Amino acid sequence: MAELTYTIPNDKLAEYISDYVYVHKNTETIPDPDNEGQTLPKYTDNEWVREHILRSIRGQIVRGKNAKLRDELANPNADDVT
Repeated sequence: MAELTYTIPNDKLAEYISDYVYVHKNTETIPDPDNEGQTLPKYTDNEWVREHILRSIRGQIVRGKNAKLRDELANPNADDVT
């Protein structure tokens, strides 16, 4: 297993979180158990930034896998055919 770690200076953290959420809105909600028909935010802004980055990384991995499969199908090795 590998761990990716990014260090953000404490004095910049709030600014960077705010800037990130400005572009990638934190809009996911869950039902409010205390108020039927109402919703609560699913993530705090800090949690959302982490979740969004993880989703982005996963998406790029899937994109890479799909590209590999597509390239393998488009470029079969004719030498392997008997």
